[in-house]
Amino acid sequence: MEHERRGDDVVPKVGSRRRLGIIALLVAALIAIPVALQGNAGASLAAPQLKAVACEGGTYTVVSGDGWYRIASRLKVTVSALLAANSASVATIIHPGNVLCLPVGAATTAAATTAPPTTAKPVATTAVTTTTIPPAAGPITLRQFPVQGVCYFIDTWGAPRSGGRKHQGVDILAKAGKAVYAVDDGVLSKQYLDTPGSLSGNGWRLTRADGTYFFYAHFSRFADGLKVGSAVKAGQIIGYVGMTGNAGAPHLHFEVHPRGGAPVNPTPAVKGVDGCAVTSLPAQPASTTTTTTAKPAATTTTTAKPTTTTAKPTVTTAKPTTTTAKPTTTTAKPAATTTTTTKPTTTTTAPAPAALSKWQWITPVMALNTVLQGRRLVPAVPTTVTVDGLAGVTNTTTGVMVRVVVRNITSAGNLTLHACGTAPSSAPTLSFSPDRVAAIVASTRVTKGTFCITSTAAVDLRVAVVAQMAATGTVRQGLTTPVTIDAGVVAAGTTRSIAPTTMRQPSGAQAVKLTITLTSPARAGSFGIGSCGGTPWIVAFPAAASQQYTVVVRTNAAGVCFAPTVSAGVTVRAEAFWVG
Repeated sequence: MEHERRGDDVVPKVGSRRRLGIIALLVAALIAIPVALQGNAGASLAAPQLKAVACEGGTYTVVSGDGWYRIASRLKVTVSALLAANSASVATIIHPGNVLCLPVGAATTAAATTAPPTTAKPVATTAVTTTTIPPAAGPITLRQFPVQGVCYFIDTWGAPRSGGRKHQGVDILAKAGKAVYAVDDGVLSKQYLDTPGSLSGNGWRLTRADGTYFFYAHFSRFADGLKVGSAVKAGQIIGYVGMTGNAGAPHLHFEVHPRGGAPVNPTPAVKGVDGCAVTSLPAQPASTTTTTTAKPAATTTTTAKPTTTTAKPTVTTAKPTTTTAKPTTTTAKPAATTTTTTKPTTTTTAPAPAALSKWQWITPVMALNTVLQGRRLVPAVPTTVTVDGLAGVTNTTTGVMVRVVVRNITSAGNLTLHACGTAPSSAPTLSFSPDRVAAIVASTRVTKGTFCITSTAAVDLRVAVVAQMAATGTVRQGLTTPVTIDAGVVAAGTTRSIAPTTMRQPSGAQAVKLTITLTSPARAGSFGIGSCGGTPWIVAFPAAASQQYTVVVRTNAAGVCFAPTVSAGVTVRAEAFWVG
């Protein structure tokens, strides 16, 4: 099965609300890690070690590829019983060769297949039975930990996932935007893109010389300058932590496939190079990180002296005839004088910085997700959103453009984006109710790296920054007459495109404002739209007769593409472009 369909999820989107409490605890633990480390530079995030326990039942020897969930599944025992028998937790790392205790009464495969037939009466025994499953491959060693700290991970190999899948990797939770590294030298042999329905989101397959490959998923964005076929070095940045695809929290899903075969439990290999406490970046290849500015050569002033050559006059007298030649005087013209003079350096006061009046587009980066933080907006109480420090956002910007999605709506209301310390405008940014899409792209002023959101009702929000104000970039160019494209009924999972000429897209356009109208959807679903070949913005919608919301998405020479997950009538109205 392809990785795009298998993927991994910290919280599966199907039935995910039941597990939000667990994720909230995980994220809370992750957030607390930096605080604990600030006062102890040498602090360790070592997982609990397996304890020596006197077994009351059978035993099991761990082999390569094993994890608590996989062992429990194979031996048909519960994970809790297996952990209890070993005085362990799911955070306890196990390695090939470890001997585990089985719960009392647990049947083993070896007992069922190796006991010789006999007619003698069974004799009561207390002998311990050991089950060993041949390893699929030898141990894998990594040269580099895959994620920039601070981070957190536990062994969830074999844990159940949505759709009857089993977890085939390790999830390393880290803050969105943290660097993701190549774990070994190799070639980027396959790229995964965050398209509607993708489980993996953005990711890479990194293949090393022996055929072993490593699968990375859920990037927020890829490192610049890389493509399929690029050779990378261990420790080189290949992307950044995100939550694209089927992910409920920012993290990296990481798999190990020895010699290109089936995956094995990567947790022991990741644990072997544990770098969750390492926040500094490893040295990067010069071609990707080094900017060399040649120093100006020393200024030399050379003045060539003029050369003057005067030939002596020649006088010839012939006998008996006397001929007096006129003296010939040859005077060489002086050579051209070459003078190179460097103008003296004049120090002047730097001009005032250019006004920040244009928009620079960035890879969308999450700024607020109240579900993961375990808190809802409190009515009439401003919530501060910090953008300073987010990937792609400078600390000098005075404004940002954000995607706002309202979730878990129980009553109608509205919300307003505004500068912190100022009262919300009387004109709300977005009105919402339980029976319609509640999403918008809006711009807001930034002061001291923050802005505020005030809601009239208790709701959850997801806020992602997509652009920032800057001195250079794009400017908004509205269409005198909006262009309406009626796509008719679009079947579930069908991708449609809108050509630039159809939208009357001007040359140099980088983004477009669109109003989406969905009519008579078959049921609740989601709608993804974005530049063709790029990462779409996916918004969920309820099963109402008509839905309408406004988006601002990137566009390119191929235009924009969209796809609903359920059959629905689709109308798209183009209203403005950002050109630069």
